[in-house]
Amino acid sequence: MGQRIPVTLGNIAPLSLRPFQPGRIALVCEGGGQRGIFTAGVLDEFMRAQFNPFALYLGTS
Repeated sequence: MGQRIPVTLGNIAPLSLRPFQPGRIALVCEGGGQRGIFTAGVLDEFMRAQFNPFALYLGTS
């Protein structure tokens, strides 16, 4: 169904070079204390890189 993203940091850079093909993708953001601060930083970088393939945004706390 979707693309499997490996969890090793050495494989992240090649993923950013692939052209992204948008579909119906949801982004679920966690919150609460330090997790919320980290999530906010990640979202800031997404905005800075103009990376927005998401059709739906959900937040938890």
